[in-house]
Order: sequence, then structure tokens, then C-alpha cells
Amino acid sequence: MRLVSIFASGALVASCGGGVAGSSSASPGSATFSGTVRGNSLTPHDATAAVVSFSANGVPGKAAVIAITSATGLCSRLASGKEPKSTQYLLLTPFKIQPDFSAIPPPAPGVYSVGALTIENGVAVFSATDAVCKASPASTVRAASGQITLTAVGSRYTGSYQLTFDFGDTISGTFDAPVCAGVDALQAGQGTLTCE
Repeated sequence: MRLVSIFASGALVASCGGGVAGSSSASPGSATFSGTVRGNSLTPHDATAAVVSFSANGVPGKAAVIAITSATGLCSRLASGKEPKSTQYLLLTPFKIQPDFSAIPPPAPGVYSVGALTIENGVAVFSATDAVCKASPASTVRAASGQITLTAVGSRYTGSYQLTFDFGDTISGTFDAPVCAGVDALQAGQGTLTCE
């Protein structure tokens, strides 16, 4: 599985794909992470966000994707046509379901439930890539339940998360992720970027 699959899984449980739009902020992102997933912890060095377009069962939509990562400078790397190798990711994807069942990025701060069928919904995925920027199915795990709490949306997504995985692992933390403008975050893992 390539990193694009991680972003797509984070965008929605169904099949996804698309691009990024938005504005960026001058100050870098930051995050905290407490707990383990299948014995793996993550030491955050960056947090960045994107708005991803996708289609789920023929219904177009958009969602926010917040990437908390062990690599530094994720936005600038993607903008330079590069992606980091041997990197851990926590992808948080909050979205709001519309009456026509399409999704939009979170329009306001609030609590977005993971693993529940709610109007304000979310998906969370923990993953790691290897030395050639590939993620294996064994290292990619979706949270079974929890919540993503947003305190700000727009050009930056800030807030916290509390997540539980099927095998009993729990993680929690905070994030302050500026939107990365002008790049397609879904290029990562497709072989079009330089793995470094």
C-alpha cells in the first residue's frame, strides 16, 4: 500500500482520490502524541493540513486531512516534489455529512466522532512508511472509535484527539496544523515524488 492509500483512507472509509486546495499559514505546525499503536509510538516533528477532494460511491465530497508526522517540513517537501522515507503518520480526517450525503470539510469547531455514524464524522489512521516510502498493510491501522475535537478551522486546524483501536490501544494528543497550499497531498506514495 502506498502513502496515497493512507491519505485516501483518511479521507473516507470508501474509495477516494483528489487534490488539495486552501491557503497556508506562515508559522509551522506542531503536535503531541501519547500512547502506542501495536507497540509503536510517534514523536511528532510536524503537523500540516490539506483539504482533499474525493468520490465515495459516486458522491463527490471534500474533507480535511490533518497529518501529524515524525518527519519535519512535510508541506515544503511535498511542494518540492519530495516525500520523507521511514516516517510515521497519524492522519485525522474530520468532515461533515450534507443532506445529499456528500461531505464537506469541518465548517466550524466542534467534536467529530470517529467510528460512529454522525453528521460530524471523522476517520483516523496510524501508519508508517519504509525506506522506499511504502506503507505496508501491517503498519496501517484505522481507529475504531474516538473523537477529533477542533478548536479552529480554516487556514489552520487546531484541536485534540482521543482514539481507540480494535485491539485496545489508545492514543491522545493535540495538534496545530496550518493548511499546506498549492500541493496535491495525494501525490505522496504514487511514485511521482522523490523519496528521501
